[in-house]
Amino acid sequence: MPGLVINKQKSSFIVAKNGETYVTKPSGNLIKSRQTIYVGDYVEIDTENNLISELLPRRNFLIRPPIANVDIVLIVMSMVQPDFSLFLVEKFLSYANFAEIKPLVIITKQDKLDSYELLSNIQASLDKLHVKNYVVNNKSGEGLDVVRKYLHGKVVALMGQSGVGKSSFINALTDYDREVGKFSININRGRHVTKEVIMLPFNAGYLVDTPGFSSFELPLTKGDLAENFPGFKKYIGTCKFNDCLHVNEIGCSVKADVSAGLISEESYNNYVMISAELKFFSEDYK
Repeated sequence: MPGLVINKQKSSFIVAKNGETYVTKPSGNLIKSRQTIYVGDYVEIDTENNLISELLPRRNFLIRPPIANVDIVLIVMSMVQPDFSLFLVEKFLSYANFAEIKPLVIITKQDKLDSYELLSNIQASLDKLHVKNYVVNNKSGEGLDVVRKYLHGKVVALMGQSGVGKSSFINALTDYDREVGKFSININRGRHVTKEVIMLPFNAGYLVDTPGFSSFELPLTKGDLAENFPGFKKYIGTCKFNDCLHVNEIGCSVKADVSAGLISEESYNNYVMISAELKFFSEDYK
């Protein structure tokens, strides 16, 4: 049975195997082959010498946060402090679609709202994108039971801005005590507390806690985005041009559906803004 890399500490890797954990280092052959080992990788280990002897093939891989073999990308977004951003959610969703990993959106801090109309509108927007989403209360525990059931037996990578409540969510969902950062209203972002990528055993699977960030550069090309932006997959091959980027081209099916009201203008405007950030081609993300 292979081992699972659950954490990296400097030049060592923590590997879980058969209920035991081992502090290991790559073998000489792995170092010579220049294979990079990441949290989430399955490996063969020499338990007598605490060496990783072989890196096994990956099912998938996320570049940021760097994590392999993920079942679900769990996007944590808060209603306030920082304010909910559909732009950022759609950015994350595009990334999850590109990596062929199922996304899930968790919404926190709804208890800080004066009106729930905004929350209803946000959930309606997510429903239109056909994205499963849950509203949870990290303090009262409301909504957490259904999330636990949905995540059973899965490797779940958390993703989100600093200050949205990822660590609070983990603490509420589990028996762990992850350090919680505070949101700074003056600078409009959270304090970066989690500094590592670590797999936490949970519900016959793992939660992968990751560092938060105040900005996120999408590791995709314009063409990748055109295929993987939420809801756009079905338009592949339907436009006049096969390499249509759905921005300035004539005969674009996406733009036609925006005009017909079948795609929301907010989502399409987000798509155009995200596309403007990306390159046409890239050798960096193959």
